[in-house]
Amino acid sequence: MKKETSPYNKIHFQKLKTFGKKILKICKENRVNPILYGSYMLFYYTRENTLKINDLDFYVKEKDFVKLIKVLKHHKINFNYSKEWHTLQIFKGKFKIEFDSIDFWYKGPKEFITINLGGIKVKALSMNSLKRIYKRASERSKDNPEWNKKKYEMLMRIG
Repeated sequence: MKKETSPYNKIHFQKLKTFGKKILKICKENRVNPILYGSYMLFYYTRENTLKINDLDFYVKEKDFVKLIKVLKHHKINFNYSKEWHTLQIFKGKFKIEFDSIDFWYKGPKEFITINLGGIKVKALSMNSLKRIYKRASERSKDNPEWNKKKYEMLMRIG
């Protein structure tokens, strides 16, 4: 069992999880099965309390964007969809949840685990899959490759 700890921005993190639970409930009701990854999963594996979790990142199937857009409009939830970037961002004040197309953005073997996100079971990337993402991002991304390399190295140190 993992030791209970919080990231550096504990209050923001707790409120972000509450917002995330609301969005996950909407997803489940509409048969969309998001896969959690990103900084939340980095924190989940490392328990590094100097990390800041500013948003929640999920993968969904490309075809799920149509369902999500329809239900978000119905619930009057603020969002931004980019067909070009295969990404849908949901906003509530300073909180953001991002859905990325797993079909477009994730190439390679996919391994999953199930975790508990504030009382809701959610599929998430395994540590090996998360390592592959950060390794690839550190080698190819123009968006802060040094930070992605550091994330990859943090995961490598623990397993």
